[in-house]
Amino acid sequence: MISLLLAAATALAPAAAPVADPVKLTQFTPADQAAALAHWTPERMRAAGQESADRAERVATPWAGPVPRGVGRLFITERPGPETWCTATAVAKDVVLTAAHCVWPGFTRWEEPIEARDIVFAPGYDQGRTPLGVFAAKAFLIQQTYPKESSPDVAMVVLAPRDGRHVGDLAGTQRLSFTPPASLQTTILGYPGSKAGLGERLFRCAVTAKPAGRWNTPCDMAGGSSGGPWFTGFDPRTGLGTIYSVTSKGAMEVDESTGEVYTKELEGTTLSAADRVLLTRAEQVS
Repeated sequence: MISLLLAAATALAPAAAPVADPVKLTQFTPADQAAALAHWTPERMRAAGQESADRAERVATPWAGPVPRGVGRLFITERPGPETWCTATAVAKDVVLTAAHCVWPGFTRWEEPIEARDIVFAPGYDQGRTPLGVFAAKAFLIQQTYPKESSPDVAMVVLAPRDGRHVGDLAGTQRLSFTPPASLQTTILGYPGSKAGLGERLFRCAVTAKPAGRWNTPCDMAGGSSGGPWFTGFDPRTGLGTIYSVTSKGAMEVDESTGEVYTKELEGTTLSAADRVLLTRAEQVS
């Protein structure tokens, strides 16, 4: 009798609720990918940053020499909205790391959702040149918390191979760290849209990061540098380091002497164990 009662109680127990997926995946069809590659002509890429109200950087300086391994310019069309760009870095054979707000722009002032379309990555981009080709996004992944909380500001973008060749094989990849760095001496790279850069040139900040929930630095790169890598242990000779954060947002000020806008400091998102899961899932996208 006892065993029968236990069996009945077990049968009446409610089913366990399904575990919510912590990762939000958005995919693009082959037709979407082809349209993105056709859309981003060299002329469109150069035109994306030709208008700027941002003062030239005073802390960040132009990168001299070949663009470091895996770093490039990520082009995006916002609908509704402009043609724009961010910075991204190859971290796996078909995956680049950037900021979530680059691929999930949010809403217009009228609460219309903004969609990121025509996403392509140009590794090694330099003043209109795309020496390693252009790769279309087949998917992007963010944390489920981002659309409501705007955090964490991290995204993985999965790229389709071109002619059987993978972005990581052509451009190389950078290492990631999902724990705070031992040294806060930091190199930040990005394609700022200031009057000095116009998104066409890679810039660099060599600064000391300060932990404040996120990471803060006096780097003054303008918009367009979002998603750019924050390196610890960066070697300028080899262009290699370990990424522990990406550029999330900047504190803006107005230069009263000129009326120009400028970035006072940059804030970076800390990479965490959840972002390791994001990368693993990105590598599994077929």
